[in-house]
Amino acid sequence: MSRTKLPLLDTTRCQRIVETLTRPRLEKYLRATKGNEQQALRLYVLNAKVSAAFLTDIHYIEVALRNKFDAELTVGFGSSKWFTVSDFVRLLDPRGQDILKKAQRDAAKGYPKSQPVPTGKVIAELMFGFWLNLTDRRVEHDLWVPFLHKAFLPRTPPRRSVFNNSLEKLRQLRNRVAHHEPIFHMDLVDANKTMRDVADLLCPTTALVMTRTSTVKREVMALSKYRSRQGI
Repeated sequence: MSRTKLPLLDTTRCQRIVETLTRPRLEKYLRATKGNEQQALRLYVLNAKVSAAFLTDIHYIEVALRNKFDAELTVGFGSSKWFTVSDFVRLLDPRGQDILKKAQRDAAKGYPKSQPVPTGKVIAELMFGFWLNLTDRRVEHDLWVPFLHKAFLPRTPPRRSVFNNSLEKLRQLRNRVAHHEPIFHMDLVDANKTMRDVADLLCPTTALVMTRTSTVKREVMALSKYRSRQGI
């Protein structure tokens, strides 16, 4: 059972917490609870717990996605350092090229210039949005059709547009939870379904582990019950 009960706070202590977290950060929670600070803080805690649960599960997807795509791009461009191959780099828009350069710089930190940076370090530095952009319609015939659809074999690959849309939903969710933003108002049941569907597409076995160890459903239920009781 999710532990979300707050200790009973007097007005002074409650106000101190609100001041520490800041009213601008709590604005959506206070608005949802009609200015009731105790209820707003409870909602804030519930939001934090469900966010943590989602972030735990999304990490499986992010790691699986980048490793699957890395493997196919390695074969497709004939090098484990496919991200340095000019035929690949030219496919990226300016922002994608900047992200790639930054990832290489960040990966190189701590390594002498004479020592090659492990490829895995660069792959790990590339943000979720980078991999999402590799499924964009703009590069469908250059990346998805010849290479990336193979990441789902031997099963039937998803349609690129459908997979891209699912990844975009998860990117938005990931960014919100990573920056401690409110998600209590979102359709979290649908988000959880999207997350499980994407995980299953990438690796059914990994998806099984994710599902069986997930606390998302429990935390979403706790949040829903609280919202229902408080009329939020």
